[in-house]
Amino acid sequence: MKAYKDFLIRTDISEVDPDIDLIVGFEEERQARRLILIPSESFCSLPVRQALGSVFTNVYAEGYPPPRMTRDDEELLVDFDHQLAYYRRYGDRRFYKGCDYVHFVETLARRRCAECFATDGIGPDQIHVNVQPLSGAAANNSVYDAFVRPGDTVMGMDLAHGGHLTHGSEYNRSGKNYNIVSYEVDRTTELLDYDKIMRLAIEHRPRMIIVGYTSYPWAPDWSKFREIADAVPGGSILFADIAHPAGMVIGGVYPTPVGYADVIAFTTHKTLCGPRGAVIMTTDEEKARLIDNAVFPGEQGGPHVNKFAGIAVAFKLAQREEFRHLQEIIVKNARALAEGLQKRGLRLAYGGTDTHLLVIDLNAIETDTGFPIKGEIAARVLELCGLVTNKNTIPGDESAADASGIRLGTPWVSQRGLDPEDMDELADIIYQVLINIKPFQYVGLTGDLPRGKMELQILEEMKRRVAKLAERAGAEGDTRWDGYPHYFWLHRDSSARAGRLLDEHRRLGAELGELHGWKVPLHYGGEDEELEFASRSAALFDLTDMGVLEVSGQRARAFLQEASTNNVAGLSAGLAQRSFLLDKDGDLIDDVSILHLPGDERGRERYLMLTNPANADRVKAWLRGLSDGYVLFDNEDIFRKVQGPAVVEDLAEIADQYSRRAALALHGPEAADVLTKAGWPGVALERGCLWQGDIGGIAALVYSTGYGDGDLRYEIIVHPDRLREFWNLLAGGGAKPAGLAVRDALRVQAGLPSYHDGETRPDGASLFEAGHASLFHLSKPYFVGEKSLHRLRPKVQKEEFAWEETQGELRRTSLYEEHRKLTRKIVPFAGWEMPLWYSTVLEEHRAVREAAGLFDVAHMGVLEVCGDHAASFLDVVATNYVRWLEDGQSHYSYLLDPEARVIDDIMVYRRSADRYMVIVNAANAEKDLAWLRAVNSRQYLIDLECPDKEIEGEVTIRDLKDPSSGEDQRVDMALQGPNSLTILQRLTDESRLRDRLARIARTEFIETELAGIDVIVSRTGYTGEDVAYELYLHPDNAPKMWNLLLEVGEDLGIKPAGLGARDSTRTEAGLPLYGHELAGEHDISPTGAGFAPYVKLHKPYFTGRQAHLEREARRTMEIIRFRMKAKGIRAVRPGDAVVSRRGEYTGAVTSCALDAEGYQLGMAYVNRRYTQEGTELRIFPLPPRDKELPEKDKRELVVGDKVLVAEEAVVLPRFPTEE
Repeated sequence: MKAYKDFLIRTDISEVDPDIDLIVGFEEERQARRLILIPSESFCSLPVRQALGSVFTNVYAEGYPPPRMTRDDEELLVDFDHQLAYYRRYGDRRFYKGCDYVHFVETLARRRCAECFATDGIGPDQIHVNVQPLSGAAANNSVYDAFVRPGDTVMGMDLAHGGHLTHGSEYNRSGKNYNIVSYEVDRTTELLDYDKIMRLAIEHRPRMIIVGYTSYPWAPDWSKFREIADAVPGGSILFADIAHPAGMVIGGVYPTPVGYADVIAFTTHKTLCGPRGAVIMTTDEEKARLIDNAVFPGEQGGPHVNKFAGIAVAFKLAQREEFRHLQEIIVKNARALAEGLQKRGLRLAYGGTDTHLLVIDLNAIETDTGFPIKGEIAARVLELCGLVTNKNTIPGDESAADASGIRLGTPWVSQRGLDPEDMDELADIIYQVLINIKPFQYVGLTGDLPRGKMELQILEEMKRRVAKLAERAGAEGDTRWDGYPHYFWLHRDSSARAGRLLDEHRRLGAELGELHGWKVPLHYGGEDEELEFASRSAALFDLTDMGVLEVSGQRARAFLQEASTNNVAGLSAGLAQRSFLLDKDGDLIDDVSILHLPGDERGRERYLMLTNPANADRVKAWLRGLSDGYVLFDNEDIFRKVQGPAVVEDLAEIADQYSRRAALALHGPEAADVLTKAGWPGVALERGCLWQGDIGGIAALVYSTGYGDGDLRYEIIVHPDRLREFWNLLAGGGAKPAGLAVRDALRVQAGLPSYHDGETRPDGASLFEAGHASLFHLSKPYFVGEKSLHRLRPKVQKEEFAWEETQGELRRTSLYEEHRKLTRKIVPFAGWEMPLWYSTVLEEHRAVREAAGLFDVAHMGVLEVCGDHAASFLDVVATNYVRWLEDGQSHYSYLLDPEARVIDDIMVYRRSADRYMVIVNAANAEKDLAWLRAVNSRQYLIDLECPDKEIEGEVTIRDLKDPSSGEDQRVDMALQGPNSLTILQRLTDESRLRDRLARIARTEFIETELAGIDVIVSRTGYTGEDVAYELYLHPDNAPKMWNLLLEVGEDLGIKPAGLGARDSTRTEAGLPLYGHELAGEHDISPTGAGFAPYVKLHKPYFTGRQAHLEREARRTMEIIRFRMKAKGIRAVRPGDAVVSRRGEYTGAVTSCALDAEGYQLGMAYVNRRYTQEGTELRIFPLPPRDKELPEKDKRELVVGDKVLVAEEAVVLPRFPTEE
């Protein structure tokens, strides 16, 4: 008999894909350990999920079941003999065979649904059901397709007032394809105004009216909506979208639309607690036919048959009495939660609830930061505490991204057994979280970015309270109990933990005590004798009560540099240091040891941190809080964030058993001898150095440290399973065990706190003055708590950077001779002889916009900053955040002086982690280079308040245009315009390289060869074009590349473009020019120029940061773009006065040029009151100063006298918008 081998996989998921199995386990744990308050979510029960995961997943079933089965009752539907006999004889309407049993699950789902929604007046036989829509949106789209045509008027509730995306949002296809008329809540009552809705419907005659809400918390009056639909001339389809309340309708706690609505749709996974699917119902046979055709084949192809099975089970469960009871509890809990929030002073949008949801109005919460709390940050912080919610728009919000509401719902927590009393506890937690958030905002590229912070203690307390409540709630089965990074909070277990050496201490006769949550040896009989050993021989200490943390990540060094007082940035791998951690008030959190380990295989930095027992849990929570970015750590500046993120693992608790670690210590002059006898090779280990290897067959990390200058102390880290063996190894080498009393005595001798309860903790300043100045690196740019040490900063004398412009001979780029072949219009510019135009400015401008323009920008400065500290150096001198860049990425940034005056605007390109290219303006190249070298020398002021501040480490700075850079020399050439990519691709025959060129994203670059020329190709530019490139190449290769591009791009319309087109295109694009829209006579800041997103205030420090904040608080002016209304008027020039329509002086023109249509388009620095798009202004085009004539008094004018005339202008969007 032939043997067959099948390919059916019968292996459990844990063996086939352990990663997905693990992630599924994490999600199960999340759903059990967090409290989910999202109204549109519920717990899908096990029997439903069993049906959902059944073999029906394997079946295709396009089409519908036999009509006969759709009319059968449930008893007849499961008469398999009867049904299969008919099936074999008459077949079905499916497009695939093999649907024998699909018919059963689909018709059972339909029948059970009809029975759930039947009323006294309308029986299940009268309700037509379609269970095939894949989602609520698909169901709603099918309803649109069935009853309205594109362009028809549809009426639905406004999204910001509680409607749904598919009810006419401009971002959804419903809003794009139909004429949407939205109804809203009354602004005074915050309730639906049915009379107003009636008037709106009669006026606009909608073909369909949608009733249904995602955040409006009150049930509608179906009879009134029926009246409104019937009052529309010609009639209107009444569409009830009950996606949210479907389960409550079945449970009898929400009014049913059956008998009122023409069509009803809902999802099956909200209050119905079923799988993610959707249903459409109607009581009209003709409408049912239209609906079926709209779903299939109109909206979708093959349905998900497994969902039919899950939906059928869900409706079976919905027919049970406990389901009705659940729905009652959902509503009671929502009401209790609402009342709990209101009695604590929180305001609810819409005034309350009679359903399953409610919305908190965050606008009503007063804050002390001057910023409002926004929904996004509130939802983030609540989730950190264990409460899952979602931000939501409320009436008055202009966009969903900037929502001011938090939506809460009770289905899931009600399913888990929480009751109204628990809702009051939840209300208090939510209240405490929201009122303790300190909100603020950054300016992002697309708008404001809401953020917030709170005190660590409050955050941790709320975490504990939520965890306690979640533990009381029901869960489906045994819950995983994972720790960090999934779940963590401050440890408050009252029971003392026992270390691995406890039995050994008992054997040695130690007197044990409980301290800081641990059972520890206080002494072994003679405290004085143990102290003597520590000072004259070698004392052995059990440090298993100390925290051993691993801090790792791409920014771990920067994270610890700012979180601690010492100079972590100067700590090479293989070295260790002692340091302090201070809180926002400058008070001591802990004194710690920091060990720099080799990085991992991905280049992520790794450090160990040893913490004292009393502080281990607080340090862990503090560092994790700093990494997450939601903890207050600076009283002076809420915008600051410690760089991160970083992973903070507790090596005593880490899930990976192999990675667990614990510590011992040898203290005394003979400590090295003891280690050597134990098997240590006896290498010379200076203070602050560490060693890793085997000692007596045990893997160990040893580092040399000490509390004072004369101490000799080795702290040793080993796996806890080898701890006892290693202890005895050291004891056998002559070390004598010593207890906690001696540990404390040694610390007291060194002037360090013992951290016992009731002991007053010192602050950073007192520690500095008590002999621990070596643990502070006050000159580093920033560390938490630094403000408290301000008076202790050393008095240093540094030079203030000053630059004087000098007039040298005009220089020429390597393309000068090529320019002479093409134009005679060569002019001085920024110390260079540059082409002004080749044909006309307008022609070259149009080439850039319609084809391609080729610019010589080799006059621009090209610098290089490299070295291990390159990123930190650039983050000190520049405003943007350099550590966000990956290899092959660039960004725009600014150099500011200590008073926040703009030195220059720059582009920074990351070529590798320790190598950056910096492009600077030609006019500022020498100044910028001198400034960067001055900062690098540490001899010049970068901070007026703290003159001792300086960079973390020196870097190498090169001028890549200087011949001394040899083969590394680079100059810039720009190819800008829609045909630029095609032109570049013509320089290579390699398809892969052409593809690489096409894949370069905005602000990214590649290093390659084109036409045999080594070149950096960057998708950047100064014209505002999306398809725009800059080529950085050796100056000797520039003429060849220039001519090649003009040759291969000739048929594509390429044209050489000069300074004129460069200025007109950048002005049209709203890009600043140094001296005009930046710095200059108006001393314009980056933010005043409209480029606040490139000044990253989350950076704790950059040169000029504090001065920038102070200047911005006073600034009243900003740059606008404007366009003159008329052509052919006198040229508008920088300095021309700008006035309002009433003649009030409001600012001055900074740049102006002709746009592609021949209108004058420019920028001006004006009062903020006149920056709104569409504002009409007047501009006085002034004559050249040498032609100015004094004006007469207007009452003395005679015929022929000339006066200045203001021309009309209109304010444009700050930057061009995509058409």
